[in-house]
Amino acid sequence: TAIAIILGVAFVSGTYVFTDTIKGQFDSLFTDIYQGVDVAIAAEGTGVGSADVPFDESILDVVAAVDGVEIATGGVTGFATIITTDDAGDPKIVQNGGAPTLGFAWSDVSRLSPLSIKDGNGRGPTAPGEVAIDVGTATAQGFELGDVVKVQATGEAEDFTIVGLMSFGDQDSLLGATLSAFEMTEAQRIFGLEGQFNSIGVAAISGVSAADLARDINEALPAGIIAITGQSQQAADLSEVNDSLGIINIALLSFAAVAVFVGSFIIQNTFRIIVTQRTRELAMLRAIGATGRQVIVMVVVEALIVALFASALGVVVGIGLAGAIRSAMNAAGLAVPPGSLVVLSRTVFVGMATGVIVTMLAALLPAYRASKVSPVAAMRGETRVRRTTMRKRAITGVSISALGLVFLMTGLFGSVGNAIANVGGGALIMFIGVSVLAPLAARPIANVIGAPLPKIFGITGTLAKENTKRAPRRTASTASALMIGIALVTFVAIFAATIKASVAETVDEAFPSDFTIQSSQLGEDPNIPMTFSRDLVGQVDALDEVAVAGAFQFGEALIDGEKGFITAVDPAKAESLLTIEPAPGALDSLTANTIIVSEKLLKARNWTVGESVTITTPLVEDVPFTVTGTFGRTEFGDYLISTEVFTQQYEPTGDGFVAVKLAPGVSLEEGRAAILEVTDNYPTTELQDKSELVADAEKQIDGALALFQGLLGLAIFIAVIGIVNTLALSIIERTREIGLVRAVGMSRRKVRKMIRWESVIVSLFGATLGIGMGLFFGWAVARALEDEGLGKFAVPFGQLMAYVVIAFFAGLIAAVWPAFKAARLNVLEAIAYE
Repeated sequence: TAIAIILGVAFVSGTYVFTDTIKGQFDSLFTDIYQGVDVAIAAEGTGVGSADVPFDESILDVVAAVDGVEIATGGVTGFATIITTDDAGDPKIVQNGGAPTLGFAWSDVSRLSPLSIKDGNGRGPTAPGEVAIDVGTATAQGFELGDVVKVQATGEAEDFTIVGLMSFGDQDSLLGATLSAFEMTEAQRIFGLEGQFNSIGVAAISGVSAADLARDINEALPAGIIAITGQSQQAADLSEVNDSLGIINIALLSFAAVAVFVGSFIIQNTFRIIVTQRTRELAMLRAIGATGRQVIVMVVVEALIVALFASALGVVVGIGLAGAIRSAMNAAGLAVPPGSLVVLSRTVFVGMATGVIVTMLAALLPAYRASKVSPVAAMRGETRVRRTTMRKRAITGVSISALGLVFLMTGLFGSVGNAIANVGGGALIMFIGVSVLAPLAARPIANVIGAPLPKIFGITGTLAKENTKRAPRRTASTASALMIGIALVTFVAIFAATIKASVAETVDEAFPSDFTIQSSQLGEDPNIPMTFSRDLVGQVDALDEVAVAGAFQFGEALIDGEKGFITAVDPAKAESLLTIEPAPGALDSLTANTIIVSEKLLKARNWTVGESVTITTPLVEDVPFTVTGTFGRTEFGDYLISTEVFTQQYEPTGDGFVAVKLAPGVSLEEGRAAILEVTDNYPTTELQDKSELVADAEKQIDGALALFQGLLGLAIFIAVIGIVNTLALSIIERTREIGLVRAVGMSRRKVRKMIRWESVIVSLFGATLGIGMGLFFGWAVARALEDEGLGKFAVPFGQLMAYVVIAFFAGLIAAVWPAFKAARLNVLEAIAYE
């Protein structure tokens, strides 16, 4: 019981400690960035998208002329990837996991820049062709001053000479990111920002307040450019980070909640068995005057003592868990800065409260039942479950399950405000309902699972099967904990298999092209791929081996006030490269300020062809567009505009995706060799045919699946601990019985075997219920998301069989200690046990 509480509380408190520590490190990071910045200046933008909107560099002169400004410097940032070669001599990008590859314009004004070069580490770049990189990357890659490296930004990879090794504040690296700095005009060129800045930093003259200076600068700035204090900008940046960490926190706490929920079954089962074992003791107390309320208080106080001890230990273990996660991140190359773990009083309170409240609630039902036992009946040892009790259980279980099903289906198929809460709440209620019903299924399912045992192991197998059947409530409660873990990993496996099958079907049907080209790196927004040079598509399209190559761009927008993502296509090429099923004339209608939308979205938003809608992009607000047509397939989004119009509505950016169709008679091998001659100059891009595109998607899905299964593995581990706990307690309960079977000739070996197979039956019972519920959840979610691209429901039978095998061996492992303990009982003492 204590282990279940400790692990659940550790997961909760460890999550808080980890995210609070990361928040603290980002807080320190932004403090370093803005420590000398009194005023920060940027384009105001439209509130759409997260990227900084560039503005003309002449704004710097306007700012510098304002009274109170001591110094002002322009900032240019972008993505810059260092390229090396692998053992085979092929291009290889330098990147630590998913950490970004950032590029900057070098500034010698140390007050306004956190980047510095320590003595002996060279100098900052002052001319084209020069670069400074962070010390961490240089050390990891073996780079030295004077080395020539290739760097790719928005164009082809170019050669740069390393002239400096940078530090970020006091650190040699920035959370694993690769940092590159260039001379200002060189940075503007490679990032496609000639004559532009992303930002301006201002230091005030001594005695001038940041707020007053920001006000004065705003009066001098043209519309669309805004100045705020450095402190305000720091708070805004930190808020964005905290929002992202909040999502991670919620995700991890969701898995922690699963672990705690599973643990509650173990706690409840433990106290139920303990109370049952002490029935005569409690009856004696009742007989000599103890009230039912006093019995409840006694059991609850016992639970409170266990909860306080285990919860406190769980908080300590959680702190250690957070430290282990940080060490793992460092080992993965993410370079988390050193420092003390952040343990807030909130973390201790939430951890302790979680353990205590869950334990107390789980112990209440056994305590209440103990208070209701008739003293006379209890002293006679009457513990049989009445038929009326089982009928009530059936009615209650069905009612609870039906309620959970309503919530689940409403969240999946209804129009509710918080669908995720409905789905999660519905699943939770259904788990409770099925666990209430489980004792009714324990006997018949145990009969089926244990049917081969009497034939194989004789009387030992018969006893193992009958022991699980005679206490259906105990069997079901123990199995329910495992059921939850197995159900969730089954659901995740089915969902992943469905996505993979749907991706394979989509690629086959939606891509008449032979090859795709896209960036191998992640962008700032997971919905929008990293871009690359627009020169690439023209070079590929000019190849003799290529019939047509077309580029596609992607951008966030507000369409009539609702957030969406726009895809830009070349109307003349789109239909030959993608299967989008356009209505007649729809693509031809894509001209200035026209848009075509998916048939599904047109219906959902009650639009008609010919209707005018307004679009807001990162650059412009409320631009009128006319809906001039529709299309059927939505793999590339619900909104299509022309690439020419996209360029006018969005900041200068590259292509997000290129589709290539080979000329007639050209084989895939010939086409690949020709295209690689071009893409090798853009090492951050990846050329893939259809099979490789599917394999890459499957690899990403399998990675996510492994992560989810690993996190859910804790719940399964807690459930296995519950089986150990229940078996150990049941042995105490059956001490006299075990002594008797030993006295009539059962060997220790057979006793161990009997306990092992009891454990296996319980485990397989839990796996049976769990896989059944996981199948249902997987099917329901897949059907609900059918219109979102999950058109092919798939069941990974191999994985489900693996879960059954895992449950089988988990049962064997869980029985090792209880079986050993049962076999070592002294026969005479056991027979005399009361």
